Amino acid sequence: MAESGGLARVLGKAGFDPKPFVNSISQGGEEDLQNNRRKIQSLAEDTAQALKKNVYRNYSQFIETAKEVSILEGEMYQLSHMLLEQKAIMGAMLETSLTSDKIELPKEKVKEETPEEDTRRNLAFLLEKVEGCSSITEVPGRHLIHNGDLVELDPESYSALKKVHAFLLNDSLMIADWLPSRRGPVRYKFQVLYELDSFAVVNVRDMGSVRNAFKILMFPDSKLYQCDTPKAKRSWLDVIEETKKKKMVSDTLKKEVAQVAERTSTLSVDSGNPFNEDDDEPDESLTIPSEVDLLLKEEWVQDLPEDLDVCIAQRDFEGAVELIDRVNEHLQKIPNSASVKEYRVRIDHRVKQLTEVLMHELQVSPERSLRGGPRAARRAVTHLVKLGKSAQACDLFLKNRSAIIKFNLKQLKFEGATTIYIRTLCNVFFNTLKETGKEFMKAFPEHYACFSAFVVWVSEELQSFVSLFGRQVFASQMSLTTIADCVKLVREHCNQLSDIGLELTFNLNTMLLPDVEKTVADNRDQLIEATKLRAADDLWRPINLHDEDAVDKFVSELEDLGIAHMDKYIYNGCLIALTTNTVQFTRSYLSFLDDLLKLYIPELHHLVVTSLVAIFKSQCKHMETSLNSHKFLREHDSLFLSTLGFLNEALVPLVEERVKGHTQQDCTEFDAVHQELNNIERKLVFILQLLSWVINSYL
Repeated sequence: MAESGGLARVLGKAGFDPKPFVNSISQGGEEDLQNNRRKIQSLAEDTAQALKKNVYRNYSQFIETAKEVSILEGEMYQLSHMLLEQKAIMGAMLETSLTSDKIELPKEKVKEETPEEDTRRNLAFLLEKVEGCSSITEVPGRHLIHNGDLVELDPESYSALKKVHAFLLNDSLMIADWLPSRRGPVRYKFQVLYELDSFAVVNVRDMGSVRNAFKILMFPDSKLYQCDTPKAKRSWLDVIEETKKKKMVSDTLKKEVAQVAERTSTLSVDSGNPFNEDDDEPDESLTIPSEVDLLLKEEWVQDLPEDLDVCIAQRDFEGAVELIDRVNEHLQKIPNSASVKEYRVRIDHRVKQLTEVLMHELQVSPERSLRGGPRAARRAVTHLVKLGKSAQACDLFLKNRSAIIKFNLKQLKFEGATTIYIRTLCNVFFNTLKETGKEFMKAFPEHYACFSAFVVWVSEELQSFVSLFGRQVFASQMSLTTIADCVKLVREHCNQLSDIGLELTFNLNTMLLPDVEKTVADNRDQLIEATKLRAADDLWRPINLHDEDAVDKFVSELEDLGIAHMDKYIYNGCLIALTTNTVQFTRSYLSFLDDLLKLYIPELHHLVVTSLVAIFKSQCKHMETSLNSHKFLREHDSLFLSTLGFLNEALVPLVEERVKGHTQQDCTEFDAVHQELNNIERKLVFILQLLSWVINSYL
């Protein structure tokens, strides 16, 4: 350490020359160079550690210094603004005497400044620190008076919402949000601007966790802000009140000056002295107001911001929109100037307030009734469209209708049969869609971009409806007939939307397709299993109905199913040349066919036909098994032949005819069924012939 300390003193001398030092240590051997290298490395590490310790030791001082610099910067800004205000006041006092004569200063000491330069100078802090406030700084004569950090509280729960920064200007109050991830000098983002005349400041008594708070009251709501200290709160209340008084005095003075200027211009033009030889020359001391000032000084124009506030407070939205249209037409006739920009800012602030109130009318809240139809929202939508807020109006209108549809569907109670409930559900949903579509066309004429949003909304609502429908129909243990009736009802109601130009049948079928396919497949498997169970109990005996009335009823029932010419299967008055298994299969098979045709869409064609063929083949397999059984030798061959004839000549052709008539497609898949039945019949004939040959040979 002593050696390294000596080396540090050598290297730290004021007149240290590296060349002689290198020459002196290079005269030694390699070991000396390695030792010197290690010493220098050790010295460098010690120096780095010392620097780190110094940084840590002075870290708090660095932070305090940075804070002091920031505070000093703000004070310098305020001092600059105060000096500028004092300079402006002194200039006004020098230019105006008691007799209203102008005092001319030496030209070399006066530097003329335009309103734009004055605005940029006074509001440089806003442009530098606040994002999105460029329009605020365009008003001539506007300058910063006071600013500080506040915390916005919820007026009802008094919980902290967010941190904001308030800027008090000479004619308004601007609120800006803190930027969590800021870049460069920008620290805040513009939120809202309140005119001093449009709000009142109320002191809030300390209670509970709410300390140092004050409330800003404006229509239609209020804001609650909290300061850091009681001193900051008192400062805000005092400076806002003082600024409001100054603005009131300034506005009164401007009106008086305008009235004096108007009277002076009238006298200078209409009441000239005929005996004055110099009367032809204009008096430079009397300035005539410009056309822009005269148009803005009209009484109805000056009173319009207050009239708009009254209309909004009284919920006279029609009157407010008419006033806005009138003033916009009036301002289009006036050339753009600083006064016009300032006036437009005041009008735009009222337009924003009116827009917020109208949007609140369309918003869904727990305390607002949802029983109104789409016409109840037409008023607010129409006014928003006139104000140029068609996109927001469209979005809120559709959200409002979504909430109403959801509310109406929740009011339905699941009572009685499923089909009755689904019919009521379809009536409520699709009738609401039709009403919404008709009202939408009236509220947004020629707004074609909004129509695309409406189509997307309808698709989303249909998806929600299909989910509800699926939970009630497919998820429960419903019969295939009930499911088919419900699906048919939904499709019929969906087709009614074509009255308003909406064709959503394809969308509906696409959404229902997975559940319908699963239902058809499950019922097909169940029917095949039932066919196998009936086949196990088949005794191959003809049906005995015992009396003619029962026979007539049986024939009438099969005719209702579509099977005619049953007389040829009746013998001995009450006997039917068919087995009970065959008749039960026919009933269940034709019922399954009717349900499939109700569910049918082109995408289901293959599944429908293959399911029908698969079920029929299971019945054919039963007949073939019975034919191969030894029991068959003891059965009636005529019964077997009549059953084959019934299936091949009556049932299969009927099924083919119905399927083809409904689908408009040939069902070639049933050719395999005919082929299988023909093979069984040929096998039966062969067995009978063989039995006859055996019997004859034996005899």
